Amino acid sequence: MKFIKNKKKILFLTSTRADFGKLKSLIKILKTRKEFEVYIVITGMHMLEKFGNTYHEVKMHFRSKIIKFKNQSLGDRLEIILSKTSERFSKIVKKIEPDLIVIHGDRVEALASALVGSLNHILTAHIEGGEVSGTIDDTIRHAVTKLSHIHFVGSSAAKNRITKMGEIKKHIFNIGSPDIDAIIEKKLPTIKNIKKRYSIKFNNYSILLWHPVTSKINTLREDTNKLIRFIDRLNENFVIIYPNNDPGSKIILNCYEKIKNTKYKVLKNLRFEYFLALLKNAKFIIGNSSSAIYEAPMLGTPAINIGDRQHKRMNSKIIKNLGIDEMDVLKIYKFLKSYKPIEKKFYGYGNSDKKFLNILLKPNFWNISKQKFFSDLKKNQ
Repeated sequence: MKFIKNKKKILFLTSTRADFGKLKSLIKILKTRKEFEVYIVITGMHMLEKFGNTYHEVKMHFRSKIIKFKNQSLGDRLEIILSKTSERFSKIVKKIEPDLIVIHGDRVEALASALVGSLNHILTAHIEGGEVSGTIDDTIRHAVTKLSHIHFVGSSAAKNRITKMGEIKKHIFNIGSPDIDAIIEKKLPTIKNIKKRYSIKFNNYSILLWHPVTSKINTLREDTNKLIRFIDRLNENFVIIYPNNDPGSKIILNCYEKIKNTKYKVLKNLRFEYFLALLKNAKFIIGNSSSAIYEAPMLGTPAINIGDRQHKRMNSKIIKNLGIDEMDVLKIYKFLKSYKPIEKKFYGYGNSDKKFLNILLKPNFWNISKQKFFSDLKKNQ
């Protein structure tokens, strides 16, 4: 097999604790190879003190060739964040002159980076495009797909959607979801160490992870308070994790500040491996995080999805979906009592990093055209 001869500059962008969890194994494996010079741009939620300045976590794992910048103040509108990110990222790209930009998911930072890559004729790879959730995230994610040249998807369903969007089939690679790599490696910290580190005093617990839905800001305070009152009725210990920094996060945090229940522990942020271990040992997770769709089933943890932030995601019998006005204690305990983990792996087998590396090592990969073309579906396709 022929491999690339000239060293390639790869520029990753991370803007949240979640996308770093997805990108970390890919960055790590490329950094072991002499064929690649890897740069990491840190921005977004990582740079906000309110959310724990999680750029420290990135720097703890990777110490060289890191560029960080603050692209927002808490409460900035998404289009303002998009504008600020585009301007700063453009200057970084001009200086580094990367051969490949790698971005993940559906954040405005990914959209800004894809726009810069596309307009400057730089190969741009999108991780986990083709997913659907049923919110504004879909609009951003699909826009990133259309701006990107290469697609590393997490499932066959995602690959099919991207094909229907007119993307060239041979430029779409199903590598699975990279965060599954960390689960399969089984190198997670012990629950004893996690409880000590984050001062979690109770033995048994469940997790609440609740994010704002930007199209439903008007009812967010009411919905959040409904959810808090509901988990009060469950009479469980809860680890409550801060939401992402989307518009509306302030509303959720204000609701959390009023919590007086001693059975709850509120955490700003967690290292990704710590979160996985906490999730693995939880009684269940409730809220509207994609972690309930991706990681929880892989870890054998029951997941209760509230509202419609994830209602278009890949579903299964091991996830309980309830509307905000459908929450019922008996329904929850009936679900938990009947819960049985499944072995089917919708998002890969924990070897995304190796698949990613092998694709980048092939010379033909670097010959992919920077001029995009729409690929019409053939009849009956």
